[in-house]
Amino acid sequence: MNPFIDFLDRHLPLGEAEIAALEVRLESRSYRAGEKILHQGSVCRHIAYMVSGKARAFFMDHDGQEFTWSFHFNDEDARFENQFLLDYHSFLSRSPTFLTIEAIDDVELVQLSYEDQQHLMAAFPKIAALNGRMTEIAYQSAHRRAFSLLTMNARDRYMQLLSEEPHMLQKFRHYLIASYLGIAPQSLSRLRNGISRA
Repeated sequence: MNPFIDFLDRHLPLGEAEIAALEVRLESRSYRAGEKILHQGSVCRHIAYMVSGKARAFFMDHDGQEFTWSFHFNDEDARFENQFLLDYHSFLSRSPTFLTIEAIDDVELVQLSYEDQQHLMAAFPKIAALNGRMTEIAYQSAHRRAFSLLTMNARDRYMQLLSEEPHMLQKFRHYLIASYLGIAPQSLSRLRNGISRA
């Protein structure tokens, strides 16, 4: 079975008609490390499911500094939101994205276009229900991320990462973790050293 269909089927068992309709609309894509999967200023036209590899979504501030918004991978540590690559706001509103999504390792994806998603939701209530659940999770994830950046200091964000997702420190380079926390790499080193001595 297609890995994206298998993922959906685990969350809400699909019938033969839904599986057949999905199979003819899903597209497999590959990206080499360093390639851009989504470009800032373009419209996000696909929901992409991560089959293998690692990627990150980032944006640039007004000074040209990069900030990592999210990390994407698919293994035993992955949360729901890690397994999907898209800017959901751009996808739903058909407006340009502020994010760039870049492959860190070679990446294999399965993707579904906006038009095909709309068709499938109209034809199959189960797929519409799955989409509704995905929208809820995407909103909760974006809210949690924005809230942490706006209300926590760097040390608290680092401690939250250690508490909730310590595996990130092994999966991604420290300068990317620093940009995810919204701090300079030197500040991350000071935080880690200070906590290890405490």
